[in-house]
Amino acid sequence: MSSQPSSVLLVLDKAGAGGMQALVGLLASGLSHAGLEVHVASGGNAAMPEAFENALKEEPSITWHHLADPSGLRGRIRWLSGLARIIRNVRPDIIHGHGMRTAWPCVLIGRRSPHRILVTCHGLDPDALKRTSRMVKFSRVRVGAVGPSLVRDLRQHGVAATLLINGVPPAPTPADKRSLMESFGLDPNLALVVSPARLSPQKDPLTLLAAIAEVPMAALLFVGGGPLNDTVAAAITERGLTGRVGLAGWRHDSRQIIGAATVVAMSSRWEGQALAMLEAAMAGVPLVTTKCPGVIDWLEDGVEALMSPVGDAGALASSLRRVLEDPALRKRLIAGAASVASRHSVDAMVTAHLNEYRAMIR
Repeated sequence: MSSQPSSVLLVLDKAGAGGMQALVGLLASGLSHAGLEVHVASGGNAAMPEAFENALKEEPSITWHHLADPSGLRGRIRWLSGLARIIRNVRPDIIHGHGMRTAWPCVLIGRRSPHRILVTCHGLDPDALKRTSRMVKFSRVRVGAVGPSLVRDLRQHGVAATLLINGVPPAPTPADKRSLMESFGLDPNLALVVSPARLSPQKDPLTLLAAIAEVPMAALLFVGGGPLNDTVAAAITERGLTGRVGLAGWRHDSRQIIGAATVVAMSSRWEGQALAMLEAAMAGVPLVTTKCPGVIDWLEDGVEALMSPVGDAGALASSLRRVLEDPALRKRLIAGAASVASRHSVDAMVTAHLNEYRAMIR
């Protein structure tokens, strides 16, 4: 018969302001509420999301351990050494890595059965799926994945993954739309499209930028940073969109900004289970998105979101115009997405994880 674990170590390769780090903060808080002693280990000194910072402030049973930046051979060795030291000192019942690259480090230095180690796949580049699956398969750790497509694809490559849903808390009070737009030099009389996403090839911000150029009744605010930040900034200037497209960078108030949006837009090429999708649903803001893995698992086109083919700027622009011009459509999409939000609370996410942890205790 399974029993409740008393402690868990959540492992992140790197600290950062991304969705995975935010989810670890929400999960840590929920596990602490459930009575577990929670430890979080992460590499580097990057700032963490507000959800993580709030968890540390509100839950005294959460301890954050800083590891070395794992960049380069020397950094990786120091990261491994630090994680080994934490595991020796803490002796957690469960080690839970976030991101597939944590699988082998947790096995090699965890000094315990791989059945006490869980690794969650939060999303995986389809081009790397086969190679990564092979490596994780031989580690023999338990694997969770945040979307049915990920579960299916991992199983096709011999990894017996379990579905572990993401969750988000209720939406905060929205920001004031006029003040927000004016602060970024955007015309407050336009509709506001918000894209809360890392500026990376996976999220394909350039396709969204090309789409918004065809939607003159709207302004676009990118909320997030990443490797394509300078590329997107240059493209804004080249397309003559200065004053209609803004770059907010990483923001602690991203959910308040989402709440102020007329539409949330996603142009991703692939996802695990996008937080932006859940946050838009929770905030009651209609979503326009691409038909990518990690979205089509959860949403039906025309019912909970309006979708277009990946990489098709013209189709994405058409979806944006339809939603902006049709109040009845916006209302239907918001109502449809509300059921998605209700199934993805933080409590639901924590319960799913606790059930998985209990199954690991033998």
